[in-house]
Amino acid sequence: MEPVQSRTDVGSETNVEEKDIPAPPRSLPFAILCKLWGPPGLVIAGQLILQTLAWTFFGVVWARGIVAIPTMGLPKAIWFKPLSFLFTNISSILAGISTFLFSWGVKQAIVQHLRTEGMSFETFLAGMSISSRQLIKDLKRKKWTALSIVVSVACFEQTSGWNTLLTPQQFVFDDDMWGRDIDLSSSLLKSQFASGTLDFCVFESSKQISLAVGQTESGFSALNGDRLFPTSTTVLDNDFNTSTGGIIPMVFDDIISSSWFPDTTVLPGSLSHPAAASSSRGLSWKWNMGQQGFSADVNCQFQDLNAGTTPSLFINPDPRMTNESQTVPTQYNISSNCAAPSALNSQSIYASAGDGTTGQGYVLMIACNGVDSYQLIFVGRGGLYSYLETTVCTFTPSVTRVQAGYSWDRSTSLTTIDMETLANGRPDIGGPAAVSAVQTIYNMMYFAQAISTNVVGDQIKSILENVQDFQADSIHYALEEYLRGVAEYSGSIFRACLSAQNGTFPNGVPSQMTILSTGKLHTEFFGWQFTATSSWILIPGTFVGLATIYIVLRALAMHPGNDRDGGEFKPDDPLDLVAASAAGGLPGVFSGSKKDREEAAKRVHMVLEHAPGYGLGLKHRGRRVSSV
Repeated sequence: MEPVQSRTDVGSETNVEEKDIPAPPRSLPFAILCKLWGPPGLVIAGQLILQTLAWTFFGVVWARGIVAIPTMGLPKAIWFKPLSFLFTNISSILAGISTFLFSWGVKQAIVQHLRTEGMSFETFLAGMSISSRQLIKDLKRKKWTALSIVVSVACFEQTSGWNTLLTPQQFVFDDDMWGRDIDLSSSLLKSQFASGTLDFCVFESSKQISLAVGQTESGFSALNGDRLFPTSTTVLDNDFNTSTGGIIPMVFDDIISSSWFPDTTVLPGSLSHPAAASSSRGLSWKWNMGQQGFSADVNCQFQDLNAGTTPSLFINPDPRMTNESQTVPTQYNISSNCAAPSALNSQSIYASAGDGTTGQGYVLMIACNGVDSYQLIFVGRGGLYSYLETTVCTFTPSVTRVQAGYSWDRSTSLTTIDMETLANGRPDIGGPAAVSAVQTIYNMMYFAQAISTNVVGDQIKSILENVQDFQADSIHYALEEYLRGVAEYSGSIFRACLSAQNGTFPNGVPSQMTILSTGKLHTEFFGWQFTATSSWILIPGTFVGLATIYIVLRALAMHPGNDRDGGEFKPDDPLDLVAASAAGGLPGVFSGSKKDREEAAKRVHMVLEHAPGYGLGLKHRGRRVSSV
């Protein structure tokens, strides 16, 4: 017979006979590692892999703020349900794997205990119920009942947790935006203009070839937009629907400015980066900003000007012939005795039109200074441009407030800007932006005139041709809208010129010359967005995973030296359970009513060991309460 020892359980006077267990022949860590090679190691590795996947995915989305899935322009109804179905099935599979590993780990722990000190039949039944996620409905065993409820709920909620974690959703993201821009009303800006610091941006920047093209484009876009024709103006790599509103594009990233303003480097991104926007550049964004703009009130009228009027007007053709076989264009000169705007010699301008015999026409302009506004005198002659006649436009630049709506499209990587100029602009006569606007219009008209055509005259006429029986009011209105668009374009270029680094201000505009702009960022996307408070979705799976690992490691730590032979025993296999009970003689223990059998189960303490001639058997070893 095997030696036995007698002991008294704490809190009980019942003696328990227990089989002596030989001391482990190997060190505890080494024995545990040996045991891990096999099913215990697979259970632990499986749960670690699942938890690593879950927490890594959560951490990546949390760190980036937003992870979006491209919808490729398809409607929500097409992609939402199939993807939801796919990820729901994936979530069910992962939750099922975790639950299976938990059940497998509990059963292995039960077998470890049965092979060593054993356990009560009552504890065995409770452990098997826990492994199969069954509720234990016994108020006398409150701890087992509570544990079964916790395990059942956690295993059940794993599917929901994985589904919430993995299934992409439709999200709406809103955030506050702010940035700083140069203040055209700054007294410091005007004093620097008087000292000549701003001369390049006021008088020379709009002479660059890349900007000269945009001058006529901006006027034509403004005129088309007023007629509700689709049009846009590209400024600093951003597309403005119709006019620019005199603003600088408020965007996140720096804009290369060297092609627009020689020797400069970049136009710094003027917007702060919300956490999501800075880490999720793949989204399409919209943001609305209240900004300081620049525009002009323009009023045009036909006037019959001559040498004796105020302002005066002189038109002098100067035809010249080089020889009989070659002709040169006719030279036209218009001039006035009015005072020119600051540092702008515009009282006299020459232009070539025609071949000296059949002139195709021209449109020339001179600018005059005024107290409350500028006067722009346009002269249109020839068959093509006679509709303009002699037109005087009162031009009043103003610093305005605008509402700018930005849209960044991820598919094209372009930003489109819609403008709405608000009322109550402040006149800006004589300011650097105003003088720059007049200079821009002057240069535009100079470059627009070719030998036989004038770009400005052609564009305005192309719009008027769509107006049936256009009269003087239509002509004036078209010219007013055109000039307003060019003035707003000039305001945007002036801002950009001053803001470009390594230009007028090497390190960018000084903060005391800037003004705050605020707005709202908005996006709707299909994907994932997690916050720290979202981590609750990982609680069910993490609890099941940690519980599995704890149960398996605890069983191995308590019984690291268990090397008993006897074959495999599956406690959830009815055939194995019945065979082991018969081999160990347990069937004879239970008799009587169900209540009697329940009482007997509390008294039976069984051990799993080899029964000669029968294989593995569950043997009765007295009463001892053990836990898994």
